[in-house]
Amino acid sequence: MLVLLIILKILLYILLFILGLVLLLMIIPFNYSGQVLAADGFRVQLVLGWAWKLLGINAEIEGEAVDITLQVMDRRVYRLKSRNTEEKEEQPGQKPEKKEKEKKPGKGLSIKDFTDKTLINEILEYFKKVINIAKPKYFHLYGTYGFDDPSLTGITCGITGIIKNLIPHARLHLTPDFSQEIIDLDLRAEGSMVVGSLVYQTVRTILKKPVRRILFSKKKS
Repeated sequence: MLVLLIILKILLYILLFILGLVLLLMIIPFNYSGQVLAADGFRVQLVLGWAWKLLGINAEIEGEAVDITLQVMDRRVYRLKSRNTEEKEEQPGQKPEKKEKEKKPGKGLSIKDFTDKTLINEILEYFKKVINIAKPKYFHLYGTYGFDDPSLTGITCGITGIIKNLIPHARLHLTPDFSQEIIDLDLRAEGSMVVGSLVYQTVRTILKKPVRRILFSKKKS
């Protein structure tokens, strides 16, 4: 019986330690800097630092190639690296299957679902809160964008003005293209944020009816 109590105490201490660590991760700000390039594909470079570089994450993603490094006190302790698998996907028998899946009829989401006024308002409110939480010291966004539906391009154009109001020092130069579908963007940002606030606002937004209806509509259909 005594041995069992000792084991339970040890487990309790471990649990408290883990909960304490999670709490610290939630309330101590992360410093971040990163770049996202979008043209023919996506390339992401991200550097995260926590508690005066006690923990750090360096990540680079290009296509399906992923390179993530975890650092403790500026020393690498773990690395996850995967190569691009595009060559395997280009085998002749696989492309038609993907196209068939994309063309299958069903009760999927349409552009009208995303142009619902209440949904747009919720997304814009969430976007504003994320910008306030992220507190970017430097923000750079250049490029050209356009969607199949010109109304969606127009909505995105309105978001650009919101960014400028929330981040007066932001360097923005975005050109909407209403004639074709195109994504050619260069995003760079640097700042600090509290993860706990971001998690709270994300969960709060997901639980709202307009957003919940979009996120879980596929499961219901």
